[in-house]
Amino acid sequence: MGIAAGLLPPDAGTIRRRGIEVRFAGPRRARAEGIALVPQHDLLVDAATVADNLALLDPDAAFFESAAARRSRVRRFSDAFALDLGDPDALAADLPVGTRQRIEIAGALASGPDVLMLDEPTAVLSPDEAEALFSALRRRASSGKAVVLITHRLAEVFAAADRLTLLARGHVVRSCRTGETTAGEIGSLLVAGAEASVRPDSGTATSTDISRSGAAALDLREVVPLPRPGERFRPPPPCSLSLAAGEPLVFLAIDGNGADALAASVAGLREAAGRIAVGGRPLRSGRPREFRAAGGRYVPADRRAEGLVASLTLEENLALPRPPGRFFLDRAALRRDAGERLSRFGVRASSPAGLASQLSGGNQQKLILARELTAPGPPPRLVVAVHPTRGLDLAAAADVRAALADVRRLGAAVLVVTSDPEEAPLFGGPIRVVTRGALSAPLAASTPADVLGRLMAGLAA
Repeated sequence: MGIAAGLLPPDAGTIRRRGIEVRFAGPRRARAEGIALVPQHDLLVDAATVADNLALLDPDAAFFESAAARRSRVRRFSDAFALDLGDPDALAADLPVGTRQRIEIAGALASGPDVLMLDEPTAVLSPDEAEALFSALRRRASSGKAVVLITHRLAEVFAAADRLTLLARGHVVRSCRTGETTAGEIGSLLVAGAEASVRPDSGTATSTDISRSGAAALDLREVVPLPRPGERFRPPPPCSLSLAAGEPLVFLAIDGNGADALAASVAGLREAAGRIAVGGRPLRSGRPREFRAAGGRYVPADRRAEGLVASLTLEENLALPRPPGRFFLDRAALRRDAGERLSRFGVRASSPAGLASQLSGGNQQKLILARELTAPGPPPRLVVAVHPTRGLDLAAAADVRAALADVRRLGAAVLVVTSDPEEAPLFGGPIRVVTRGALSAPLAASTPADVLGRLMAGLAA
């Protein structure tokens, strides 16, 4: 998709639009040719506001424009595309991932391209927002415009697309009209076409490796995430809960409703009021080292910006928590350790010395799990995983869930944050919907997805 959008030069072949060959000349030329891309990872300017970013994305924006006009555009686009774009004056750097994605989508729709390409556009949208987006896309298709959707969600394909092309490891497995196949058939082909991954191995560890002292793996008492400097943030209601060793819990929420902020507070990455304890050990607010020392592990929402150092090798990323060697880095030990851990988690890479930036999204996520779940020292007591399967294919997402299930069997509590009501039950624990910072009562994993969706949107009590 990056090739068609002008972000990558093609190695071979041609790209045609309306029967005319489009030469590679970068994303600006692609935009001029009527091709717009909404990438999976947004390209917003962090130091600019929502209003300024939308002005940059809008080709009709005046060069000199008042602040009031820019704020008005945010409201206009929000109404036109049924997307919550947030506070016009908020900095992009302070926005949750979901809001950033919605801004990218609105900017692409505003340009009125002949070909609109979207990479996992609904990964961070609520069910209602996804439905509104697909209605807008259907209207575009009906008016003669082309829409290319890249997604791993089969329900979206059969609900929204006229044709589908199934890719596995870079090769076309099936191309047909959606009415000529079924979701079950495509799902089977997708899993079969994906490389057989190695299920994360529990190794020689057993449940007795984790102390059963009776202390809760996680204990929160009246915890309230605090606003960061310059951030517009309405404090949510205080949160109190407890997780025992081996116990799972799923926070289900639309981005920006406080679940991510609460998870970051638990991991010491955000200041918070109240009491947080891991394994019976009270933690000082905003101290991620104390969280790790107490047995906490954290899988962030943005694997590229927060989870990995893309310019480092796989073996160097694995060694970040505790590099081998006393005064100098022990490269031999680094490579030996990396090879075993990468194999255990099924990370497909040419070499442990390869760069993390060269991995696919699924392999990047497996790399983070390999680092967090098998770091030197005692096994983890608590794993906090924020949107751990976002943007992954069916096989990679299943591997991630299997890794979290394995660490639970070893005695670690697992707190998962997700915005997908279809997937939330698959993590195997009770679900608590987070709406504007408030947690619902625990819901059974059998709760229907449409009920969960209404709770997420605040349409049901």
